Order: sequence, then C-alpha cells, then structure tokens
Amino acid sequence: MIGRIPAVIAIFLSFLFLSSPAMAGEWVPAGADQPGFRITDVAVSGDGAYGALVGDAGIVLLNMNFVELWRSPVGSYSSVSLSGDGEILVAGGDGILVLHQDSTVLATVRSRNYVNDVSVTADGSRVVAALDDETLCIYNATGSLVGSTDTGNDVVSVAISPDGTYIAGGTDTGDVVLFSDTGEERWTYSLSHQPVTSVALAGSAQTIAAVSEDGSVVLLSRAGGLLWSGTSPHSGGVSVSGDGTITAVADRQGIRFIGRDGTPVGLVPGVDASVASAMDGDGTLIAVTDGTRVSGFIQQSAAVPEEMGQKVGIEGNSLSSSVAVSTQTASESLLSGENYPVPTQSPAPLVVVIAGLLFGAGFAAVGGRSRK
Repeated sequence: MIGRIPAVIAIFLSFLFLSSPAMAGEWVPAGADQPGFRITDVAVSGDGAYGALVGDAGIVLLNMNFVELWRSPVGSYSSVSLSGDGEILVAGGDGILVLHQDSTVLATVRSRNYVNDVSVTADGSRVVAALDDETLCIYNATGSLVGSTDTGNDVVSVAISPDGTYIAGGTDTGDVVLFSDTGEERWTYSLSHQPVTSVALAGSAQTIAAVSEDGSVVLLSRAGGLLWSGTSPHSGGVSVSGDGTITAVADRQGIRFIGRDGTPVGLVPGVDASVASAMDGDGTLIAVTDGTRVSGFIQQSAAVPEEMGQKVGIEGNSLSSSVAVSTQTASESLLSGENYPVPTQSPAPLVVVIAGLLFGAGFAAVGGRSRK
C-alpha cells in the first residue's frame, strides 16, 4: 500500500508539470498605435522586428514597440504583407505597391481589377495577389508577372508559405484551396457556404489555417486532412507560427492560441480583434486591430529578466495596460466555456497518464527497495 502512494502523487505532480501555464508564458501588451484612419489590415515580419498597417488613408510601418517609423499617405489599401526581415512591404487594393523598408517604392502594379489580398515570401522574392476576376497572380519583387492561374471562383484571401513552395487561397464560395508555387491546384477543402476571409500557412505548408465569414475555423494538414475545427464569430483572421505548432485565432472577444493537436495554449481576452490580425514566425508576437487601433501582444515567460523586458519594449512603452491578459491554463479556459476547437486527435492527456505511470513506477520501485 505504501508503494502505491508515491505513484498517485507522481501522477498528480506530472499533471501539474505538463499543464503549468509558466511552460507557455504569459501574453503581455507590447505597444499600440492609432493612425487616425480606418485600418483594414495588419502585418508582422517573420522576425517580429516590424509591423505594418494599411487603410483608407495609406500605409504605416511600425517598429517592434508599435511606434510609427513612417507613413505613406498615398492610396487606399485593403491588404498588407511583410517579408521575413521586414525589408519588403507589399500592399494591395486598387493595385499593388511594393515598398522597401526605408519607404522607397520598388514597384507599382496597376490593375483593372481590385486586388482582394496580397502575400509575400520570407525573402521578398515572390508576391502573390488574388484579384476579383477569379485570377491568382504571381509577381517578382520588381512587379513583373511571372505566372497566373484562373481559379474558377474569386479568391478573397491568400497566403504564400514563407519558403514560397505553396499558396493557400480562400474563395468567396467557402472553399480553402492549396496551390503549388506556380498556381497549380493541389486540393480543395469545403469549409463553409460563406467566403473564407483569412488563410495562413506554416513554413512549408505543414499546416494551413482558415476562417470563414460565418466563423468556421479549421486547421488542415499539407495533404488537406482535418487536424481540428472550431468556431470564431466576428473573426479578425488566423495566423500560424513558422513551424506550424501554434495557430492564433482572433475575434471580437480576444485572441486564442491553439496547438497543432487542438490543445489551447494561450488566451488574450478583452481585446477587439475583429478586423485583422498577424503573428510573427516564432509565434511570440501578434498584432490585432478593431479597425481604429492596432495593438500588439508579446509572449513573455514568467521569469523573463528585466533587461529582456526592456529590450522587447514591454517596460516603459506608451501602452496603458487596459487589457487584462489571461493567465488561465488550457484546462481552465475550456471549463470557462470558450469556443475552443474540437481536435480530431489529442495526445496530450495520454502523455500525462504515461508520464505519471512512469514516475509512479520509479517511486514505487524506490519504496519497495527501502522496505527491504
């Protein structure tokens, strides 16, 4: 009997260890900006060093503290994308504008059809644009057309993988479509009867996230298989970390961070993120907007040194902490009734049990030897 007690304790301790919120780290405000015009889209560079926003009065480039570096008041844009290091900025709307980090115009692409969405590769060498004439166009950094394909339906949201090998599109008929780097269709997944307003890809399309206008959310594998699904009413978009392990789902209620297996791994409640959102490659910095203000949040572990906090701009920034950042664990968030996804596979509970049994066996063996 004595040997069984350490086993029970070990199972309990292993559960606490594996589900501890300190493992993932808290999300804290990183900065904010209110440009004075209606914001339609936001972007974050892959390295998290830069952010950008666009709207009906131009383009704004931000630093990692969400302080304006410069703004271009020319044009009205509905979409924006940044390269991995923030050196290349691409904006889409009445046409396509390619800018350098120093605000120099690198290319201007005129279009007779509206540009619904744009996306740029990590190295800035390829730009993909979804036009409202059922055409997907691929350009180089100088604005020269290198390929196009007839999609059959209007693609209203688009994303190119950081390495440029895959393109994901969301159609106005509710489909998620994966294309090759040349625009060849690989597969189609029927998500909803409403337009797919946001799509995102991991590094080589290991995972593809999408959300529709009616709030249907999915995470798909490169082969088009369903990893998990959920709901996010009034969503401001989805983002995926570079390795595909974290998906961010933003909506009017806040931001939810979800693992590849559907396990909740973070939550920022009380912030309106219903218009647009974007995350860096590490999955540790996210920008969201309600259409008026862009707000940034950064993941910080419970024991981050003070000098590190100052480096990322957490200490002494101009953002008043009016948003309560959650310290809930995944299990607490589920119990509170949040609309988290239903995973098709979730190995996390099994891992806890196995770890507990292993620890328990070890303690039991030690107890047995001590009695002898």
